[in-house]
Amino acid sequence: MKIIFVLLLIVIGNSIYAQKNSRVIPLNLSYFGETITHPGIKIGYENTFFRGFNFTVSIGTYVHQRNHVGLFLSSGLNWRHTFSSGYSMEFGIGLGYLHTWEHGGPTYVVDDNGNVSVRPRIGRPNFMPSIKLGLFGWDLRQRTNIPMRINTDIIAFGQYPFNNFILPRFALRVGATYFFELRQNRDG
Repeated sequence: MKIIFVLLLIVIGNSIYAQKNSRVIPLNLSYFGETITHPGIKIGYENTFFRGFNFTVSIGTYVHQRNHVGLFLSSGLNWRHTFSSGYSMEFGIGLGYLHTWEHGGPTYVVDDNGNVSVRPRIGRPNFMPSIKLGLFGWDLRQRTNIPMRINTDIIAFGQYPFNNFILPRFALRVGATYFFELRQNRDG
């Protein structure tokens, strides 16, 4: 877990250093509802690099009651168009790592001799490709002095392998990106 946070800090740090004139760090905090009703949270960073294109890195988790708990690390490439009113739409594709654990009690296994034992909770590693469609975004910086963007996205993602196939899933993400301004010391 510490490695994930260190990697996230390195990506953010390199982006800040690469943008010498930039003083803004956009961080996103969102509700991540796997199949809408299974609650979760997603925290991310975005870096706009060319005319509405941005790169994102995020970490999140969700709980599918009595089924599984998911923890994921993902990155994506997005295109966003913001109108002068502040309304925005976006489309993105991403890749990630999803780790799931059973939720709701112990899991029992039966061996070849008929003996029953409790299986340890090591979880399952999964590949997580995704597609995002954001039709309801609002950039408050267009019409106000509030450094924030509100977003609602529909995310389709896959969990692979799942019984040797890819399991399609979807999520609703509702959140806000706050653009933190860094103060640079101008003294020598």
